[in-house]
Amino acid sequence: MAENSLSYKREKGLLHALFFTFGFGIMAWVPRFPDVKANLSLSNAAFGSILTTGAIGAFTGLLVAGHIVHKIGVRNVLLAATTLLYSSFAIIVHVHTPAIFIIFNILIAFGITSTHVAINAQGFDMQSRSQENVVTSSAGYWSAGALATAVLSGILVSHIGLALHIGAVALIAAIASFAIIVKFGTALVPANQHPETDYSIKDIFTTFHFDWRVSLGLACAVYLEFAIGDWGTIFTKERLGVSAGLSTLPYIIFTIFMILGRLSIHRVTEKFPIYRLARISTLVAGFGFVSCVAIAINLPADMHWASYGLFIVGFSLAGIGSSILGPNFTAAANRRSPNPSAVVVGQLGVANNVITTGIKWVVAAIVGATGSLGLAMMVPGTLMILAFFFTSVLKEEPGN
Repeated sequence: MAENSLSYKREKGLLHALFFTFGFGIMAWVPRFPDVKANLSLSNAAFGSILTTGAIGAFTGLLVAGHIVHKIGVRNVLLAATTLLYSSFAIIVHVHTPAIFIIFNILIAFGITSTHVAINAQGFDMQSRSQENVVTSSAGYWSAGALATAVLSGILVSHIGLALHIGAVALIAAIASFAIIVKFGTALVPANQHPETDYSIKDIFTTFHFDWRVSLGLACAVYLEFAIGDWGTIFTKERLGVSAGLSTLPYIIFTIFMILGRLSIHRVTEKFPIYRLARISTLVAGFGFVSCVAIAINLPADMHWASYGLFIVGFSLAGIGSSILGPNFTAAANRRSPNPSAVVVGQLGVANNVITTGIKWVVAAIVGATGSLGLAMMVPGTLMILAFFFTSVLKEEPGN
């Protein structure tokens, strides 16, 4: 391997830029889903079902991408995944046939998970060399990119067509990603140089390492973020009857506080070990969210603005409290596993997807049986509190 000529500061800046570009590129089409659905002439239920086909690509990517990174290196995986991902985005917005949509939806999901595995493998490599919590701060830049593209999409949705919008974003994100990859040069994690530690196809399954403490802790910690994304806006709008614009504000504030928490991780961990900070975070996010929502939904109807204020406070506490948990549970999995970082990220992703999918079914069943979104929102808050009991896996994190 050629010597890395980049300074640490420059390398970290490039990694943050790559995470930001990734979030910006892949989240642009989410606000345009109504237009995508219209292209396919599908009902809400049918469109929701067809979107779930992406799970095929996602699970495949999580299973194999880590092994591919280990075999051919981060650079080659990123170049291939970036090409596949953004070319598929540029094509899928022109598709009017469900069968063809499914093919490109699977390819997009595969490209997303492959990129996720590769850039996180690079982050863990940097983290091991620097003893700085690079993975958490990088996740903050991903969230910032996702928020930026959501705001931009909200502005553009009434002014330019779907194909032009997503095509332009895909082109910009692809060019930016390629430029960043080139600038990394030899700093990207290379292909495995030791044949005795290489992987075969069967090793994808025989080397699968399920760390139940990390996996359950991660699922409990991150499900609040998923639930707020899935149900937060609907919950705010239906419970309080506010406008569509106001109903999205609590989620935006949640995201902003999550970004702030992730980007300030270096300053905070100078004073607190990460596992102690994680314990505090689970309680702040869990109890703060549950308490605010519980009070808000029980206030009289004529106090709906007070309820709205409590929602904002609860979503803010959830954002700041949950911000550091996902990246650091992932870092714990990396430390505790005998497998290479890229393989660990993929395997943990598979386990987390299975567990959180089960939780989503439970929440959906609660909504269906009771008709109460308020009761359903208690589940992710309670799970966040339970994550407290799994934070001991973070005790041996490097740099504590």
